[in-house]
Amino acid sequence: VHRLFAKYQTKIHGDKDCFAPVSGDKATVSSSKQGSPSNGDTDLDDASLSDDEDGDDDESTWQKDIYDVDSVYAHLNLRTRMRIKKGYVNFHRFLCETPLPLVRPDGDGDRRFQVDGEGYDTHIPFGSYHQQYRINGVLIAVGVVDVFPHCLSSVYAFYDPDLSRHLELGKYTALREIEWVKRAYAHRRELTYYYLGYYICSCIKMVYKAEYKPSELLCPTTNRWMDFEIAKKILDERSPVRQCCTLFLGSIPKEKNEDDERHSNRSSLRRNSLYTEEHKAALVDSMLLDIGDIGGEGPPPITVSMLNPEGRTMVDPLIKEFIDEVGFDVSRRCIIRLN
Repeated sequence: VHRLFAKYQTKIHGDKDCFAPVSGDKATVSSSKQGSPSNGDTDLDDASLSDDEDGDDDESTWQKDIYDVDSVYAHLNLRTRMRIKKGYVNFHRFLCETPLPLVRPDGDGDRRFQVDGEGYDTHIPFGSYHQQYRINGVLIAVGVVDVFPHCLSSVYAFYDPDLSRHLELGKYTALREIEWVKRAYAHRRELTYYYLGYYICSCIKMVYKAEYKPSELLCPTTNRWMDFEIAKKILDERSPVRQCCTLFLGSIPKEKNEDDERHSNRSSLRRNSLYTEEHKAALVDSMLLDIGDIGGEGPPPITVSMLNPEGRTMVDPLIKEFIDEVGFDVSRRCIIRLN
C-alpha cells in the first residue's frame, strides 16, 4: 500500500519517490542464504544522511509490528531504508492515524466484516478504513474512507497512475463508494450520504467533485445544505474571487438577513458616501500582508504596495473583496496572511 501511495504521489503531485534509487546509493550484496545485508551498509551511518533524509525519531507515528522497514527491505542499503522509513512515517500520519476508534474483527466469523459476492462489506462498524482494489491479486487502488452514522466520507484515494490512464481509477473508486452507501442504506436507514469534503472551484484537483450529481454545498454561515447548482450561482454572483459567502437566506431571523445583506452585498461601499474608490485604492495599497512561515519567525509584514505587478494582479482582487465584505474600519485593523 505504501509503495503504491509513493508512486501515486510522485507522478500526480510531484513528490520525491522514496523508493527510487538515488545517485550515490550503494547496492547491498547478500552474503548468506538468509539474505542478511553484507558490510556494504557499514559506511552509511546516520551521520551520512543529508538533513532532508534524516529518519523521524518519533516512532509513535508508525508501528513496527505493522511495517518494519528494516526487516522488509533488509536487502537495501541504509540510506534507501531511511528514505523509505521517512516516507512511511509521512504516509502513516496522513492516511493511517485517525481519531476514530480502531475496530478489529472478532475472529474469522465476525459477520460485521463479511464481504458479499460483489465485494461490498456494508456491515462494517463505524471507523476509518482503506478500501483496496485488486486485479488478479495485484493492488491497483486504495480508497481511504471514514464510516459515520449518517455518511461515508471520502478522505483520499490513490492508485496506479499508469493504469488510470485507461481505467480512470479515481472515478471508479468514487462510484464504488457511492454504491457502497446505496447498499448500506438497505440495513442502515440513517446512513444516506456520500461526503466528498471541501469544494474549491479554483483548485483543478477539486473541481471533479461537482461532476457527481445531484449534490449539495454546505453554507459556511448557516450550516444548511444547498443544492449545488443554486449554490454555485450564488457564489459566482456574490463572491466570484474567494468563493465564500452565505448561501442560505431562507427561514432565518430577519435581523440575520439584514446583517448578511449588509456584509455580503458587493455594492455596500458604493452606498457609503464616506468612502470613494480612491479611498478604497489607498486602503488596498496600505493593507498589511504576513508572508512569514507558519509557526516560524519570518520577515515583518509588508504592504500590498510593495508587491510587484504580478503579485498585485493576484492579490488585489482578494483584498478588494475582503474590504467589501468586512468594511473599511475592520480592514484597517487586519493583517492578511498569505499561504
